Amino acid sequence: MKTLRQLTLGLALASCFGSANAYINIVFDYTYDTNNFFTADRRATLEQAAAAFETRVFDTLDAITSTPGGNSISLNILGTRIENANIAKNELRIYVNSAISVGSTAGEATPISANQGGMGVKGDTSYINASWSRGQTGWPDSEVGTWGGSITYDSNVSWYADSDVSTIESFAGQWDLYTATLKGLVEIMGVSGNGVDTAYREKLNGLGNFNGDKAKTEYDVRGGRQNLLQAIPTEKIYSHETRLAANIKGDLTRNGVETEQLALLAWGLSTGERRYMTDLDWAIMDDIGWDVTGFTVMPETPPIPEPQTWAMLAAGLGLIGYTARKRRMM
Repeated sequence: MKTLRQLTLGLALASCFGSANAYINIVFDYTYDTNNFFTADRRATLEQAAAAFETRVFDTLDAITSTPGGNSISLNILGTRIENANIAKNELRIYVNSAISVGSTAGEATPISANQGGMGVKGDTSYINASWSRGQTGWPDSEVGTWGGSITYDSNVSWYADSDVSTIESFAGQWDLYTATLKGLVEIMGVSGNGVDTAYREKLNGLGNFNGDKAKTEYDVRGGRQNLLQAIPTEKIYSHETRLAANIKGDLTRNGVETEQLALLAWGLSTGERRYMTDLDWAIMDDIGWDVTGFTVMPETPPIPEPQTWAMLAAGLGLIGYTARKRRMM
């Protein structure tokens, strides 16, 4: 009985004083994969791309809950309207599908099209504001509050799916599914000119260069400019200045080896090319409001317990009290 009491109280207290922040959870939704484009190996590659963010980006994205006939949201995705949708806490939902000749319309001439998802909201003012911001107090100017979006892959090109992206093999003539997915995800997460969030555009100076403080510091460290911080040049053609210039590099540590690589956010991508998120890319993500390990420290302040947590604590204390009374009566 003593063990049971300790366990009950321990669980209740742990739920009260756990971290207020958690790593984001990227959920791919294959509902609209009507062409069966996403084979098992391709899905595994997408999950590895998601893991890159799920192990570095933490934040508190509030859940969005719909009540049919009351406060509710509808998701406008891939030409379809999803009524009374629900998005879990810390979840970014990504709907994926495929189509022919996507690359002909993509701004970077990369065979994907990524879009931050549209949303319709019905309800009172507080619900509407909460649905758009997802608890991000700086939204839209300094934080991103999206629920997710969509990525469409060109089904008419050759894709390279990798079971282990920590190593790089030759895949000449093929597009790297991992790198393309990373590019799509950062666009949905706010590095874009087509979404409702303006946090990225707020960091572009009058010349179109990216002017985030952490990114400038990282760019300076990488370039050895002796603290003469410079904004990072962006591409002025095709990409509407939402991508870094094509030659911008960032620091990368992979398998314990430090090196340089074209930044993921540098404009363009070629067949046979693999890119990872560099320190410069992570700094940009942090600058637009995401909390990224290595640039922002996860706070240790315990959260205010939610009602169900108080109920668990009360149940645990009640069990202890009941047991104590029973022992006195014996």
